[in-house]
Amino acid sequence: MKAKIGLIQVKQEAKDLYAERTQKLLDAAEACFLEGADLVFFPEAYQHVPDRTIIYRPKDLAEVNREWKHRCSALAKKYHAYLVPWDYELADDGRVYNSSYILDREGREIGRYRKVHLTHSEQTKGLSNGTDFPVFDLDFGKVGIMICFDNYFPESARILGNRGAQLVLYPLYGDTLFPQWELKMRARAIDNSMYVAPCRIDSRCTDIVFTGLVSPEGTVLHRLDSQPAHLVVDVDMDREVKTQTTGMREYTENIRSYLDRCHRPDAYVGLLEMPPVKDWETVFYGKVPDVMTKEQYEKTK
Repeated sequence: MKAKIGLIQVKQEAKDLYAERTQKLLDAAEACFLEGADLVFFPEAYQHVPDRTIIYRPKDLAEVNREWKHRCSALAKKYHAYLVPWDYELADDGRVYNSSYILDREGREIGRYRKVHLTHSEQTKGLSNGTDFPVFDLDFGKVGIMICFDNYFPESARILGNRGAQLVLYPLYGDTLFPQWELKMRARAIDNSMYVAPCRIDSRCTDIVFTGLVSPEGTVLHRLDSQPAHLVVDVDMDREVKTQTTGMREYTENIRSYLDRCHRPDAYVGLLEMPPVKDWETVFYGKVPDVMTKEQYEKTK
């Protein structure tokens, strides 16, 4: 089945606060919906860049979360399309997650992904790790999500692939590794024969990261170079990658099915044999980066 995916590229403007940023996201999504997009997803962190300390103010966070979800839900329902917002999620137990959630064509939440792999700054700030990689069965195919740092861990995409994901949405802030970032992302697509669609916000690293779409063969099909920008692209969710591992021209294989058939999970116990966890002081060269913790924030009030 084919689907139309809306790709959006925001532009970081220091003067833009939360209200301006959320409106720009909604405007970009609406532009895609007007061009027939079945699904639009938002990048990581964009609306909260001016005020990350909101994660330490549960009352304020709950209020903006509720209003943001209401506005996104109304837009999804208006255009009868899927919308995948990103937000800092305040859970019922008081924990805060880096989270993306899926609103269906009626504006109802049908699933949520909590970022599993948190960076040093996120851990230090007190965000909580997610513990699973769900795959969501939409009316045009199976969709998974990984967020920013998740791409550093091949297990993220592997689990999504094992669970049948045909398209992985990849909201991120940015990255500093060139050319490794793109190579890794394309490898995730190749390893699992699935589409990967990144959506970034970091305007400082436009030569490294981009918003776009990578095919199951690992080819960059689309890349948004201007900012702001949007693009609606066709995605063949049933696309199969054919190979000839036998070397004989009369034989071809569906490589995803071939690899599934040849997997040996009984030999993968080593994946759970992790090396000892090191202190942050042994990770960073020089001084460990300063990050404002909740306790430090409370002292500033």
